[in-house]
Amino acid sequence: MAHLRLAHATSLAFGIAGSLASSLAQAQTVTPPALTGTPPADATALVAAPKDPTAAAPDLWKPNDSTNVTLAAGGQLATGNSQLLAGTVNGKFEMRRDNNGFGASLIGNYGQGAAAAGAEQHVTTENLQGRVRYDRYLSNRFSIFLIDTERHDRFQGLAIRTNVDPGVKYLFVKEETTTFWGELGYDFQYDVRLDAALIPVDANGNPIAGPLLPKTATEQSGRLYAGFKHAFNSQVTFTTGIEYLQAFASSTPGMGGDYRFNYDALFAANVSGGFSLGVGFSARYDHVPLPGKERTDTATTLSLIYSFSEPTPGKPPTCPCLPPPPPVDVAPPPPPPASNPPGFTTPPATSTAPSGPTTTPGATMPATPTAPATPTATPGTTPTAPQ
Repeated sequence: MAHLRLAHATSLAFGIAGSLASSLAQAQTVTPPALTGTPPADATALVAAPKDPTAAAPDLWKPNDSTNVTLAAGGQLATGNSQLLAGTVNGKFEMRRDNNGFGASLIGNYGQGAAAAGAEQHVTTENLQGRVRYDRYLSNRFSIFLIDTERHDRFQGLAIRTNVDPGVKYLFVKEETTTFWGELGYDFQYDVRLDAALIPVDANGNPIAGPLLPKTATEQSGRLYAGFKHAFNSQVTFTTGIEYLQAFASSTPGMGGDYRFNYDALFAANVSGGFSLGVGFSARYDHVPLPGKERTDTATTLSLIYSFSEPTPGKPPTCPCLPPPPPVDVAPPPPPPASNPPGFTTPPATSTAPSGPTTTPGATMPATPTAPATPTATPGTTPTAPQ
């Protein structure tokens, strides 16, 4: 008996030791949660922010398609002791389709007048400028562009001036009411001069002896532009922009360091039905103009503006859902057959007459009440009268 107890105790000790060894081995092979960066299951609620199951995903859809057209015209006519006829026209077109932007503009000014009634009139203003532009948007705020500008200005001595401007544009502020952007690029300028501007003159504009100026000239410059647009409300807007051109190479001697400024501003107030009144100002400064020409030209205009904007397209459906099919008339299904009670193969016949009492096997029915029986005499007895 003692041997059996000793064997049983030894087996129990080895079993406990094996269980402890197995537990230690499992504890060494499991990587603590702190080493994996994952909190324990019971601590997840302490480190994970709660999530709203009803919160919808942000709507990132923003339409980029737009079309804007602006036409403006103004003028002045004076007769009597002085003669004046002046007019200005301005048209602008802008269109954006996805990541592509197109633009075109046309500006023209003309004026003629005389200092006395009946005197010969002379042209005092004559310039026309057209511009086309293409932008390729690489992001919602950044684009690369190419601009071509053609300008004729009689009193600057330009038969035609061509400017080709590649560059980059960045929108620093793009809000519903305010836009501010900057442009950086290169400008190549090619001039074809009027014959009257080729004659050399002195500082007072008087012709002097000397060789004629070249008929054409080229100039290469760096270009920097800043633009700003703000809507004070739905009726009043202000737009302005300034351009700086710094020449670093020129075909004309002495003009390699020339620099120019171009500034434009427009203040417009809506009147009704797409029409607005606009007050505009523009300035052109050339540090080294042609001989006998002024450095600065300015123009102030008052014009009637008509603008048209294509409505922003609506948000497309989230899925190509098809319209539901028209309803189809379907005959109702026939009623199900009546079920038979247990023990019957055919439905029981319906009885119209009231049924009498039935007798249940093993049960005793009460006797049917009848009229009282007439007393009868029993044979061998004499009936007696009632007492």
